Amino acid sequence: MSESGRWTQVAEVGTSSALRFAGWFHRRFGRGPSLVLVGIAAAYFCITHGVARRASARYLERLASTSEGRSALGRGPRAFQILRHFVEISISVYDRIVVWGGAIETMELEHDGSDKLFELAREGQGALLLGAHLGNLDMMSFISGENGLPMNVVVYNENAERLNAFLESLGGPKVNLIQLRPGSMQAAFEIRACLARGEFVAVMADRTAPHAGGPTARFDFLGHPAPFPLGPFRLANALGCRVYFVLCVRTASAKYRTILRTVSEPGTVPRAERRKNVNELLGRYVTLLEQFCREYPLQWFNFYDFWDERAS
Repeated sequence: MSESGRWTQVAEVGTSSALRFAGWFHRRFGRGPSLVLVGIAAAYFCITHGVARRASARYLERLASTSEGRSALGRGPRAFQILRHFVEISISVYDRIVVWGGAIETMELEHDGSDKLFELAREGQGALLLGAHLGNLDMMSFISGENGLPMNVVVYNENAERLNAFLESLGGPKVNLIQLRPGSMQAAFEIRACLARGEFVAVMADRTAPHAGGPTARFDFLGHPAPFPLGPFRLANALGCRVYFVLCVRTASAKYRTILRTVSEPGTVPRAERRKNVNELLGRYVTLLEQFCREYPLQWFNFYDFWDERAS
C-alpha cells in the first residue's frame, strides 16, 4: 500500500484501539484537553506523512491561485496553513468519535437546506445524496440516525466490515452500510431497492473506489483538470431519481452546518441524452464542490495528489 493509501486509512478509519482511547479521553477529560491531544496528533502526522503534506500544499496552491481562494485562505500554502489543514482533519476524526459514542447532543447543528430531507421522509420519497471528502459527512449520517431518517451509506468493501463492527461496539445510532465491491452489481440493486422504499442513499462522489479501476472523467477543478468517478452520476442517470449535493462542515468548535443543494429532480432521461446528462450532473456537482472548498478551504480531506491522472 502506498504512503497516501496508508494516510487515508489512518485518517478516515484508524485503528479501533486508537479510536477507543480517544473516546475514553474525551469522556474523562472533555473537549478542551482532547483538542490539545488532537493538535499533537495532527503535528505528528504532518511531520511524518510527506506525501500527504505535499498533497496539502498542492491543494492549497491551487486554491490560492484564484482570487476567491486567496480571500478564503488569507495567505498561500505556508507551513502554518498546512499544519492547520492537518489539524482540521484531526478534529473531524475526533468529532466522529464523539458522535459515534452517542454524544451527538454536544454538537450544535445548523440546517442549510438539509431540513428538506425531513419533508421527503414524511412523504415517503427517497433521494441519492452525493457527498465529498469535504467536511464531516458522518455527522449528517448520525443526525439522520438520531432522527429516524432512513439513511444508507455506500462504503468500500475493504472498510465496511471493520467499520460496522466498530460502530456496533460503541452502541451509537445505526446506519445501514452498503458495501461496494469491484466488478459487482449488488450495490446498485441495493441502492435501487432503498430508493424504492423511500430511503436516502449517500455516496462519496469525489473519489474512485480503491483498486476498482472504474470509469472517470477529467473535469476542471480549481483551475486544473482532475479525475472524478462517473459511477455515481451514471447511477443517478439510470435511476432517474432525485439527486442532492450534501455536506456537513464545521463552522466553530462543536458547531456544524449541514448543507443540501439540488443537483437534479426525478425524471426519466432518454437513452440518446444519457451521456450528456451524466456530464451535466458531474458539472453541477464539481461547481458546488468548488464553491464550498473556497468557503471552507481547510476542510478538504483528500490527502493525495487529487489532480494526478493516476490518482484514485
